[in-house]
Amino acid sequence: MENNFNIPSDPPWTPKDVIWALVLSVVWITAISLLGGLAQFAGLLIDPSLIVVVGTLFLLAPVWYFSIYKYGAKWSDLGLRSFQPKAVGLGCGLMALSFLFNMIYAALLATFGLQIQPDIAPMFQDTGFPLMLLFGGAIIAPVVEEIFFRGFVFAGLRKRWSWPKAALASAGLFALAHIIPTSILPIFILGTIFAFLYQVSGSVWPAILMHMLTNTFALSAAYAISQGWIPAP
Repeated sequence: MENNFNIPSDPPWTPKDVIWALVLSVVWITAISLLGGLAQFAGLLIDPSLIVVVGTLFLLAPVWYFSIYKYGAKWSDLGLRSFQPKAVGLGCGLMALSFLFNMIYAALLATFGLQIQPDIAPMFQDTGFPLMLLFGGAIIAPVVEEIFFRGFVFAGLRKRWSWPKAALASAGLFALAHIIPTSILPIFILGTIFAFLYQVSGSVWPAILMHMLTNTFALSAAYAISQGWIPAP
């Protein structure tokens, strides 16, 4: 069967560049976590929206350095290119399957008194800029994370491994970056779907759109709960 999707070409950066970018990202996440802890200990209030937006945007720094600055790559080499609409249809179908899995997985966790992720509604009560927090989590985070984990990490690892292995590795790193143990499996599945969408479409945009859909649904529900518009589950 003919494949009408645009298969992405190999980028100029290497797996070694990916490793260095990951190291710098871990250092940054650790540093911002320590600063947040120290600020809380000192009684200083740092708005959660600032942490989400600034903390996420910084992930673009190592991506820019190890691709655009070092090799003269373009943003299109990171997957920011056009795509065929049917990639979105494929993504919606895969996301529906992921949602079904999450329902079953959540029911299983509930039998042990656990949930996939903690209640995030209190974050909207702790911030003075709830709409900025919503925008950062629903729009900025999907764009930056997909450029980082799919456009840069997955594409770089694919130069050494087959694309399925690179997809699983990037999905695993994506899941671990979210830290919460009970959410690792669902996020790993999402990361695998996003990598697959990039592989078959040649563009990171379908994955960004699916990522936005997921985050917008979760954060909008949390915001509505925090405002008392809908009852807490």
